[in-house]
Amino acid sequence: MPESPIAIVAASLMLCALAVVVLRRKVKPVVEAAGRDLLVRVEPHVPEGVLRVARRWYDRIDPATARSILVAAIAAGIAWSLASTLHLVGAVTASISAILSVHLSSHASVRDGTKRLIGTLAGVGGAVGVWGVFGPSPVSIAVIAGCGLIVGRVLRLGDGSVTVPATSLGVLVAGSAAAETHVWERVGATALGIVVGAILSPLVGGMTPLERAHSKLAHLSTEIARLLGDLGTGAARGYGRDQAAQWLARSRELGETLGEAVDAVEDLDRQARWSLTTPLTEVAPVHHTFRVLEHGVQQVNSVARSMFDAAAAPHCPGVPDDIGPLLTAASEAFAAHATLETDPGADTTQDAGELEDLLDGLREARRQTLHKVRTRIDDTGVLVLAGSIITDIDRMAGSLERSAPALTVGEREKGPGIPAVSEVVPVVRSFWEKAVTPKADDR
Repeated sequence: MPESPIAIVAASLMLCALAVVVLRRKVKPVVEAAGRDLLVRVEPHVPEGVLRVARRWYDRIDPATARSILVAAIAAGIAWSLASTLHLVGAVTASISAILSVHLSSHASVRDGTKRLIGTLAGVGGAVGVWGVFGPSPVSIAVIAGCGLIVGRVLRLGDGSVTVPATSLGVLVAGSAAAETHVWERVGATALGIVVGAILSPLVGGMTPLERAHSKLAHLSTEIARLLGDLGTGAARGYGRDQAAQWLARSRELGETLGEAVDAVEDLDRQARWSLTTPLTEVAPVHHTFRVLEHGVQQVNSVARSMFDAAAAPHCPGVPDDIGPLLTAASEAFAAHATLETDPGADTTQDAGELEDLLDGLREARRQTLHKVRTRIDDTGVLVLAGSIITDIDRMAGSLERSAPALTVGEREKGPGIPAVSEVVPVVRSFWEKAVTPKADDR
């Protein structure tokens, strides 16, 4: 007895999901460790020219983009194969939908895919109606395309809005021969592609939304630490206009890194609302860390601007050498903060203690620097410039120790709303245990 195509597709999807879990949790760490070990052993025997070319290509290739391309290609092939197994007319539609549904997380894939499916249903329904009224004419094509774009914008699909009219017109590509069965088969193919994309999406980033948010915040803290370290070295040894311009440009580029952290934190928010494994109690500290680093970006930008003005403007007071150790101490504190964010699952007691020690050292460096500036410098302009930089460092220290009052301004307040799934499950489990326990005792 031949097996049902639906059973074959369902088993294939379950097998894909299992393979994704195994690849992500078991195979990926082993492959990465083996790759690093192999690289260490092979690198000394590879010609320097080959290594130089390999490093250049590696620096130009974004690993996330490469993984996204590979996963999208695999998803397109699987979706087409499954749609063909179900004998759907729109097998290519399933491949297109799978490609568009591949994101950094399954939650983002399901969210955007569901919006696209709703838009497709609305677009197809409108297309069939318009096609029936006006028939094949320029007017009908214009109305279908315009209404599809409007639906996409209403659903906030962004650049993906164009897929709604494209799919709608694709359904009617056969003209008046498009039967109602074909329409629903194409819609089903779209839904199948969304499912395949959601299943394979975890392979793109290789991290959960919580891990990705911590990673982006740690990277931002590391970049702040590196820039502060360079500013400290420059202040201690002397620097010129060109070097100061590079530092100012780097400080402004931190805004892009901050934007990536914003996207990661917002994605974590959306995922935690419906996740069974990510409670909102783990999201609140991430928000606080984000605000700390957001303030840090603003303050390091202010320091870089002050040092640039000191080098660029004629007759402008220079930055005293005593500021260098203070900036270096701030750099070490942000580097320790990055280490604290890198592995949220580790025992953070020791790392938190190290950060506190560095903050104590930063306060002491600030006290000594302020004393030296007051006692050794008579130029009012230099005093004002040094005081501005010291104030920025003070604010950095207050943010890192989370005592700065500014961190509470604009903080999100919890209002009455729909509770997250992770908050509902423990309550339901508690009620269930209370209901079952007396029955067991009666026996």
